[in-house]
Amino acid sequence: MDKAQAAKELGVSVRTVERFVAAGKLRRGRAKGKTKPIVTFDETDIAKLKSELELARPSEVFGRPNTPKPKDAIGFRLDPFYIKKLETEGERYGLSGAEYARRLVIRGLEVGDELATLKKSLSHVFYLILVSKLGATEAEAEEIVRSIEERA
Repeated sequence: MDKAQAAKELGVSVRTVERFVAAGKLRRGRAKGKTKPIVTFDETDIAKLKSELELARPSEVFGRPNTPKPKDAIGFRLDPFYIKKLETEGERYGLSGAEYARRLVIRGLEVGDELATLKKSLSHVFYLILVSKLGATEAEAEEIVRSIEERA
């Protein structure tokens, strides 16, 4: 697969594919073209990198490049220390500091939702333990669980 096809498959720009090569995340090969050799990429390498990128960037949250800009935006300023830290960490994934920050914010929001779901599930389990194993009445168990939820 050539560089443009690789970029399309990964959902990134051709320049980002070049960055992945420079960072050692992709190996390039050569194939004979009409007038000169062309750069090619192994489909299994592309598939592996794509799965790594999807872990860092779920497709339902992060669209492909060149999509319309969002209508609403949130901006904030950071101390230069944190900007440098975001840039350094972002480079590890082939991302700019800004893109890495966006992903951290979205992932943090998703984790918050997951924690709320986990907390609710644990409340149900605790309720069942109180009633079935410790002999509490349903009303007592509900009161205990409610008081613990209010403290958290």
